[in-house]
Amino acid sequence: MPAASEAAISKNQEGVLRNALDSLLVTFDGELEARYREHAHRRARDLISHSVYLLGLLYLVVVLPVMLLVDTAEMVAWRNYGVYPIAVSLLALWCSTRLSWLTAHTIGVMYLALGIALAGTLLGAIRFHDLFPGQISAFETIYILIIGFSILRLPPRQTLISCLCALAVTLLAALFQQLPLPLPLLSMLLYFVIPLIICALNGYILDISARRNFANNLLLESESSQLARWREQAEKDTLRQQQLNLFLERIAGNLTPAQLFERVLGYLIEQIGAKAGAAYTLEEQELVRQAGWGLNASASERRKVPQDETLLGAALNQKLLIQQHSVPAGYLDLEVGEGKRKPATLLLWPIHQGEFALGIVEVAGSQPFSTADEALLNELHRPLAFALQSAQRRQQFLSRLDEQDNVCLLYTSPSPR
Repeated sequence: MPAASEAAISKNQEGVLRNALDSLLVTFDGELEARYREHAHRRARDLISHSVYLLGLLYLVVVLPVMLLVDTAEMVAWRNYGVYPIAVSLLALWCSTRLSWLTAHTIGVMYLALGIALAGTLLGAIRFHDLFPGQISAFETIYILIIGFSILRLPPRQTLISCLCALAVTLLAALFQQLPLPLPLLSMLLYFVIPLIICALNGYILDISARRNFANNLLLESESSQLARWREQAEKDTLRQQQLNLFLERIAGNLTPAQLFERVLGYLIEQIGAKAGAAYTLEEQELVRQAGWGLNASASERRKVPQDETLLGAALNQKLLIQQHSVPAGYLDLEVGEGKRKPATLLLWPIHQGEFALGIVEVAGSQPFSTADEALLNELHRPLAFALQSAQRRQQFLSRLDEQDNVCLLYTSPSPR
């Protein structure tokens, strides 16, 4: 039942469905009951839409021979009860499934058509009691009850109400037409009351079975959706762990800040689809570029930028990953075959270790970066901050060694004579 699984169910509704399956009548709460009723109505609409021509053919097979072979005054009068009301009902059903402006009212038309057809055959059976037309109307009444409860499988309570309303209309019409009294109660018991009870019981049994199928399908769909979510989450976690492991491999080793940022930019180009980028370290209130990837000529000239005068400085002060969709003209333009093109977005990734700003990475993309890309960078921030801090300390240590070597060479070099 595809219609049964159109919307997800909550944990509370899942418990209601499981409790309903353990009960005899399989009753639901308000929302689930409304969904089941809509499901049953949709099933009836689909069935009518595909079988209205078959019902019309069966109607003609039953009615035409009787109209052609038996041409008495009673049979001519019977047509007003056993032919025309059913024809109007079938026409209404056809219109409700074929006319777009009437499609939304198909269910109401179904109940109305059932009531019109049933009222006509009941009134015909009462008027032509003990005559051949009355017998035909009695059989038609039974057929209509079977169609309503067992073939269309409309919700039995509403169908039963429609049948009782049709009976009430029939009795009022009988009194209005001053049909002979008393009414043939024994005959009505045989062709209406008992068939109505049997069809209603059968309708409730079929409805309970349909409710069980509906509940089982909802639970199966819920379990399948849960398994799909778990599988998707497991795949995401596996991919994220692979991305993290790859990043840790890239930044491992005794690297300088420039070497580290070159590897970081290469990683971002591969993993999040960045087209160009640059990485800076903060040195004495200036941002010094350590690495670049795919930079145009103007961007390559920016070796040092003041901390507080650019987008980079603002992002570094906020300590938050920022995606800037309004990129200034000429800022980190992308080099393409037809020339330069302004990037669709600019991702600014500040690097901090505690309260201390270490540097910032900016990458440009031809389309906005996804939420998953931003989540990945947030996870990579901490290992990158540790790696950058270690690289800076290593660079400082190597610089001090170079200074000491230069001093030693100065003092050990022979003096001129």
